[in-house]
Amino acid sequence: MKALTNCSGSEASHFTQLGKLIYSIPECGEEMHAGRLGVAHATELVRARGNPRCGQHLPDVIPALLEHAANPNLPFADFKLAVKRWVMMADPDGAYKGRDASNEGRTASLHESEEGLHLSADGGTAAISAEMLEIFEQFRTAEFLIDWDAAVAEHGDTASAIHMARTDAQRRFDALAAIFRAAASAPRDARISEPTVNFIVDQQTYEEHLAGILGSTTPPAGLVDPFKRRSETTNGTLVHPVDIIAASLISHVRRVVMDSAGNVIDLGRRQRLFTGSAREAVMLHSQRCIWPGCDIAAGRCQADHLNPFATTGPTAPTNGAPLCKHHNQTKNRGFATRRDPVGHWHTYRPDGTELTDPPSIADLLAA
Repeated sequence: MKALTNCSGSEASHFTQLGKLIYSIPECGEEMHAGRLGVAHATELVRARGNPRCGQHLPDVIPALLEHAANPNLPFADFKLAVKRWVMMADPDGAYKGRDASNEGRTASLHESEEGLHLSADGGTAAISAEMLEIFEQFRTAEFLIDWDAAVAEHGDTASAIHMARTDAQRRFDALAAIFRAAASAPRDARISEPTVNFIVDQQTYEEHLAGILGSTTPPAGLVDPFKRRSETTNGTLVHPVDIIAASLISHVRRVVMDSAGNVIDLGRRQRLFTGSAREAVMLHSQRCIWPGCDIAAGRCQADHLNPFATTGPTAPTNGAPLCKHHNQTKNRGFATRRDPVGHWHTYRPDGTELTDPPSIADLLAA
């Protein structure tokens, strides 16, 4: 391969593995030739096939994965996550072979010098990391609101990020300092407030692993579509199902019921704004802003009504989705967002065409 293509060793290895994928699963080659399977998508399938413990079972789920890969409304990040889900479900012990070692080897250090603070931490578990990240994000958001309120007070409706007193990096540092101060100021016998951390797991995965813990020898059901199986944080970080089961046994658990398209159950039309559990339910619909191509995390988005409240749209999780501030404003200029029966998002231009469809040559020339 290197001789024929004059490429690097790493590229030659990738081409060779891609060739093996196409040889063993011809449908992948057909979809690539037709332009429905992108190079990046194929690379993820190559990685999954190369798993020595479950790669031979990839053909079992290829029809579903290829269907999702060809969907222009499915972000690549979601496809990549689906492949990782399949590897985890097909080989949970192998996928997390370093899990115990990472927890045993957890470490942290903190020291000062003439240049300031030096802090590092490594290891632990995904569950612990999710809890710490949630606390950090709450403090970081508080620092952001301090700067934003000050900018709005001085510049009014024209306020923007350039008017904020600190950079995002500076606010992250100050948020960490605020966490330390809050811990130091709390009475020693005070009850420690527990953050709310949402773990997403489907019922089948939960019950299969719970049965395994209890000693069941019944083999788990086959995995047909990775998009129907989940075991992760709301940010899409995969968590071993056993860790989620442990959290459900020793921590406070919130039961979230979803329909087949991933919509959280209706909470009714009682208020104008999404708050509390209703807002959190809306944020569970996606790990990021649902606008095509936008990668802003859901935690930094607004809970938006798909059908506007002013036109009788209910304040219900089924009528909500995370949208960043910019695209929430864009949506008010005639754009519309809908979710299809299988849970994929679609955004439409004011003329009714879908945003993922390329504009016509006439429109480009007119522009």
